[in-house]
Amino acid sequence: MAMDTQEWLDLLNAAGIAASEEEILWVLSNTPAHELQDRFKILLSGGQGTGEKPTYQRNQIHASLIWDQLMQRMEEDQPEPEWVPSLPEFAGELITAGEALEMAAWDFGKVRRRKPAAVLRPAHTGDVASAIQFCREWGVGLSPRGFAHSAGAQMQSRRGLVLDMKSMSKICSLESDYGESSFCEVEAGAGWDVVLKAAMEKGLTPPIVTDWLKVSVGGTISMGGFGFMSFWRGTQMDHLLELEVVTGTGEVVRCSSEQNSELFDAVRGTHGKFGIITRAKIPLEPAPEKVRLVQACYGSLSKMLDDFEVYAQERKTDLIHAFAAEKNRESIVTKMNSTETLPFEDASIDAALSNIKGEWVYNLELVDFIGGPHDGQHPRVDESALKCEPGLAASWELGWEEFCFRIPPLVLEEQYRGAAPHPELCSWVPMDSDGRKLLTDEFERLHPEGDTGNGPVLFFPLKTDQVTPPWFRLPTSEYCLFWGLLRRADPGTPERIAELMVDNEEIFERILEIGGQRYLPDTPPETASFWKCHFGPLWQKIVRSRMRWDPDGVLGSSFGWHSHSRERKPDDDSTPPSSGTP
Repeated sequence: MAMDTQEWLDLLNAAGIAASEEEILWVLSNTPAHELQDRFKILLSGGQGTGEKPTYQRNQIHASLIWDQLMQRMEEDQPEPEWVPSLPEFAGELITAGEALEMAAWDFGKVRRRKPAAVLRPAHTGDVASAIQFCREWGVGLSPRGFAHSAGAQMQSRRGLVLDMKSMSKICSLESDYGESSFCEVEAGAGWDVVLKAAMEKGLTPPIVTDWLKVSVGGTISMGGFGFMSFWRGTQMDHLLELEVVTGTGEVVRCSSEQNSELFDAVRGTHGKFGIITRAKIPLEPAPEKVRLVQACYGSLSKMLDDFEVYAQERKTDLIHAFAAEKNRESIVTKMNSTETLPFEDASIDAALSNIKGEWVYNLELVDFIGGPHDGQHPRVDESALKCEPGLAASWELGWEEFCFRIPPLVLEEQYRGAAPHPELCSWVPMDSDGRKLLTDEFERLHPEGDTGNGPVLFFPLKTDQVTPPWFRLPTSEYCLFWGLLRRADPGTPERIAELMVDNEEIFERILEIGGQRYLPDTPPETASFWKCHFGPLWQKIVRSRMRWDPDGVLGSSFGWHSHSRERKPDDDSTPPSSGTP
């Protein structure tokens, strides 16, 4: 028996697919019933409620990718939404056709496609407020977008309005007294490369620098903003003097830890769900003159973690990160975040390749500041004391700016191997015996090429009490580590992407069991149950706060439609999405 519109809507919404009635009607009218039933039989016959959780999870993920394909067909057939001609005049550039819309349909992960009906490149905060007010009136979903370095469609808006915030990239002011009152006020669409260059002209630096600077100020504050010094200094979210935010009501608010502090807390690390950050006032400090780097190669994950933990917990260096890669000569000799090679002896390399068991090697980078306010707080790293493979540790120096502008492995991989989908899993693993066992088990199970496509696998440490935004989820352990499984889907088919995403979720369930958490610029599920589980006891507060700062559900990025309904109670997750939400 053919399913009616409501039955399809219920089925898809339960699978985390934000389908609207308009979209269902188009699909039913333009897709033969037998084809539709066949394409979604994985959901119609899947193991929900039968104890086959991985099977149903795979079905949900695969179905969402199929739905995206159907929506692409709809976009090619449908006229533009009726609200597009009614858009007001903006000072910035408004785009309603062409390549810019297709670019805004994707993010760096290239897993989910969500094409907007229009893109606005706002000229100033007033444009952002006007866009939000218009979307409230018309019931249109809106998402801000910076450099789109996320991997799960967090900042996309199907048939909605995308704000390309890179057009707001000015340095508004920079005060440099070389004391505690030095700061930079910048528009939130600016990349951190712009901030660092402006600061370095005065011999200054932001306290926290991410490993890739082509990400926007507003984006990292909304997502996290971690650096390799976060284990003792926190995040970019923790080093802010003031923010300018446009809420989902269109109100422009200045907020800080002392002024409008509830909004200040709400917009840090919550993916733009309560407001769009349009300016940030960032403290600056004297920059180090240069850094001394030590890179060491390990064949044993346990030995690498021994050094990783000691240097983090005893604060024996200033920056720490590690990288797992397939066991081969290139992985051993290549400098991290670089294509340059290290001057290791051939005999040491050959001995390591012969003696290391398993398919992985682990590179650890320890970095000491030279000059600046933090130099001299610990002895320089002694590479001879590390537990690495014999002869496979080296040291060298770089200027601070040159160090910061290195290119991380995920970006290097895209440059040299070409673009591909990246279904990522980013997590916080407790730095304890349970965390070690989990990582050991996973690296024994995972194959570098077959399971990750030789995509990067990254680590860096974190002391959890250094992270102050109250809604950012972390393990309860004193220390944890970031573990990023940045897979590459090759071939990039829906079937292969779904396979890798399912494995990600099975790994993450094991991480949850030992008290870990998710870091969400990755490729998360889109179901209400996932987001409710992630925020746990905070979920009802999320919903109430959404009703306060975005009562019409305009801001549609990430967990958007799951956290809003004008008619439901805060603990009810049966939300019907409106047209234009992701």
